[in-house]
Amino acid sequence: ARCGCRVQMLMGVTLAFCGLWTCLHFSGVAPWPPFDDTAFRSPGLGSDMAAGLDVSPGGPLGEASTADKEGRAAQGETPEAPMGSAGAGGGSAAAAAQGSEIRLPPAPRAADDGAKLLVALATDATQWQGTLVVINSAIRNTATPDRLQFRLVTQSAAEGDRLLASLRPHLPDPIDLAVVDFSPWAPRVSQLLGGNSSLRKELFNSLNFAAFYLNELFSSVGRVLYLDTDVVVVGDVVRELASRDLQGHPAAVAMDCSQQVGKYFDFEKVKSFFRSAKHKPSEALPAKPRLKPTSCVTNRGVVLVDTQQWGRHKLTSAIEYLVKAHLNPNIGPLWRSGVSQPPFLIAVAGRFHDLGPEFNVRGLGRNDLSREEKDFYKKKKKWQPYFDKFVNLCKFHCCPGCQDWAWSPHLSPLAHKAVILHFNGRLKPSKVSRRSDAPAKPPETPLSDAERARREEVPMCSCGENCVQECAGLWWKYLPKSAG
Repeated sequence: ARCGCRVQMLMGVTLAFCGLWTCLHFSGVAPWPPFDDTAFRSPGLGSDMAAGLDVSPGGPLGEASTADKEGRAAQGETPEAPMGSAGAGGGSAAAAAQGSEIRLPPAPRAADDGAKLLVALATDATQWQGTLVVINSAIRNTATPDRLQFRLVTQSAAEGDRLLASLRPHLPDPIDLAVVDFSPWAPRVSQLLGGNSSLRKELFNSLNFAAFYLNELFSSVGRVLYLDTDVVVVGDVVRELASRDLQGHPAAVAMDCSQQVGKYFDFEKVKSFFRSAKHKPSEALPAKPRLKPTSCVTNRGVVLVDTQQWGRHKLTSAIEYLVKAHLNPNIGPLWRSGVSQPPFLIAVAGRFHDLGPEFNVRGLGRNDLSREEKDFYKKKKKWQPYFDKFVNLCKFHCCPGCQDWAWSPHLSPLAHKAVILHFNGRLKPSKVSRRSDAPAKPPETPLSDAERARREEVPMCSCGENCVQECAGLWWKYLPKSAG
C-alpha cells in the first residue's frame, strides 16, 4: 500500500511539472535558462593553424596544409586567409571552397603578466616626425603607457643626440626613451647594400636592415616589437603583444594574403641556386626553398621578435647569406623588387606566428590597388559597394603596365579595424600639408582629368562599412601642431 502511494505521488508531481512546462512554453516564457557551453568549448586554435599552414619547426616550412590546398584549388591558386577566419580542418575547407567565411576563436594570448614592451625603431634625424607619430600614437592608444619602452636605433651616437633634441619638446614626460648606436654593425651591413632591385634609393641604407639584428642589439630582452617609422599605432599594443603566445616561433608578423610572394622573386633562379653546389645547406636554409610563389606576403615593417628563438634559428645569418647570394653576379639577382623584404620572406617562411592582417594594414602610401587585391577583399566580404564610389581605373599616376588595369587611388577596406596602420609607399603623409581625419564624401561625377589625377595621389582608408576618409589624416592626428 505504501509503495502504491509513493507511485501515485510521483505520478502527480510529474504531471504537475509537465503542465507547468506546457503553460510556460505556450506563453512564450522559457522554463529554464539556455544552456551555456562556454566552459566546455575547446581552446581557440592558434592563428598559425587558422591560416592553414604547417608552421611546426620540423614541418615543411611554408608548405600549405591539406585544407589550404583545397581552399586554394577552389579560389584560383590563392592561399587566402581572411581576417579572423581560416580554412583549417575538413569542414572549414569545404566551407572555404563554397566561398563562405569561417570565423575561428582569436589567437591564444598568454595571461597578462604586467611585462613591459620594448618598441624599437630604426631612424635618423630626417625621420623625426614619423618617429614622433609612432611614439605618440602608441602611448595614446594604450591603457598602460608606463609599460612601453622606446629604443631608437641610429647610425651613430651623434645622430641619436640630434634626433632626441628634435623629439623631446613634443613628447610626454616621463617617457622611457633611449638611443642605441648601430655603428658597430655597419661593417657587416655594408656588405648587404647594392643591386638595383628598387628605384627608391633610400632603401639602400644600413638602417633598412636593422630589424634583423634585434637579437644582438637587445640580447638581454626577451621580445622586441620592431616598427617602421611610417606606421601609426591605433590599438593597444601592450595589451595585445606584451604577453602574446608566439607558440615557440622566432617572430610574429601579419600575414597578408591579398598579395603573393611571387611578385618579388625570380623563382627559377631561387630554385636553381638552392639546387646548386654554390648553396651550402644549413638548419636555417635547407637544400630546398620552403617559400612558394603562391605563399602569402609578410611585411617586415611590423615584426614582434623573440630574441632567443631568433638567435636559435640563426635567422640573421640566413638573411645575410641570402643577400650576398643575391648580389653575387654569378648567382643573382634572386629577386626582382624590394631590398630587405625578399630575404626576410625566405628566411622566416613557416617559422612565424601570424598576428592577423589588422596588425599591419599596409599600402597606405600607395596610389593604386591591384585587381587581385580588390578581388581578394570582395571574396572575403571586406570590400563594400560604397568603396567603389571612390576608385576608378588608373589613368595618370600608374605603375608600369597598370594604366586602365589597377584601381586608383589606393583604398584600404581594413583600416577601420586596424591595430597598426602602415604607410609604406612613396606617398608619405609628411609630404603633404596637415589633413583632417573627418569622413570624406564621394566625389561628384564625371571627374575632370585634373581632379582625377589629383585624387589618384590621395590614398583613402575605410572608417566603417559606409565611411571613407583620407589616410593621411590618421597620421596627422598624432603629430602635434608644434611639430609641423
